[in-house]
Amino acid sequence: MKTKKTRLFKIIIIISIGFILVGCWDNKELDTISIVTGVGIDAANDEDKIDLILQIGKINKSNSDSFRSESVTDDSIILATEDKGILSAIDKLQKQTTRDLFMHHNQVVIFGKDQTIKGIQPYIDALLRQHDMRMETLVFMAEGKAKDILHNTMEQEKISSLGITRMVEAANRYYESYSIRILDLTSMIIDKTTAPVIPIVKLQDNGEYSRLFLSGLAVLNDGKLIGELNETETRGYTWIMDKFKITFIEVNIKEGFSNLNITNIKHKMKPEIRNGGELVISLEIIGDIIISEIQGFNNMTVKEVTDILVEEGKKTINKEIQACLNKSQELNADFLRFGVEFYKRFPKELEQIKNDWDSIYPEIKLSTNIKLNLIDTGKIVNSLNMKEGS
Repeated sequence: MKTKKTRLFKIIIIISIGFILVGCWDNKELDTISIVTGVGIDAANDEDKIDLILQIGKINKSNSDSFRSESVTDDSIILATEDKGILSAIDKLQKQTTRDLFMHHNQVVIFGKDQTIKGIQPYIDALLRQHDMRMETLVFMAEGKAKDILHNTMEQEKISSLGITRMVEAANRYYESYSIRILDLTSMIIDKTTAPVIPIVKLQDNGEYSRLFLSGLAVLNDGKLIGELNETETRGYTWIMDKFKITFIEVNIKEGFSNLNITNIKHKMKPEIRNGGELVISLEIIGDIIISEIQGFNNMTVKEVTDILVEEGKKTINKEIQACLNKSQELNADFLRFGVEFYKRFPKELEQIKNDWDSIYPEIKLSTNIKLNLIDTGKIVNSLNMKEGS
């Protein structure tokens, strides 16, 4: 009896292992798919259509003439077609290729500026409906055309969509303003008081290679471009939204020049409704200063210099924050999500005024309290031109 039970147990184990090792029923071999790494959406000549661009990694050139094969490298190929919608454009390309277009590994969605001005919301809806489109895919606006960004071959990354992703990953070690995913954008669109933002990617001719870089944020309203944040305003956005992990501040005044490293950044935002119904956001930022570089400050003591640098650091942060707030209220676009913060603390009050948010938002006040603590002057205390002693 014991031997029969042992044999039966072994048979069950063998059958179970067989099921496990069979693999996925819908598994696709690599030589049967075209892996899409980047999606671009540009405005087409026909007002009712878009120009859809797909960047595909490691694919052989197709002999079909039914789609436009615009460039081929050892690492990628660019396919493009014109159509009214994204899914119909993808379907058009799919019917003309010998491999399945595999979207699951797509890294970026880039909208051309002209298309962003016309509007991107219907196409975000289409991407959300695509079963194999990941919600973690990054979204950008090209300063020019998305096609030019995807055509570009970077010096260190041959596939531009992967290069852009790695630029964002590198930036994320310091700040997270440029990491906007489809999921994040959808959340901002759903928040009725929030104006969505997406990072801007630019192309700059740099001799043999054209240089891609991230610069500023595009501000949307009803899915359409209404303004752009420059680098100072983007830094202010990063402070207000608590997206800095570590940053550098440049102090350049008549006494001298210094680079300050700001670490251990802490952030606290508190919405208030004061007497008379005034809406105020109180923002507190605390950080530690490490002096990375000093030039000048001749014949000044260490204390004199450090006091100046701490105060100038506070002024710089306040200036960046105020520049961002001014732009936000000038555009009447709550990309700072103040409406969300007020709703969290005062849901009943905000429910009563949310329909008038466009007239209320430009009047909101921002009160800042910046605290910076000097913790390190580097390997030396004095510069070569400073006085000895404290």
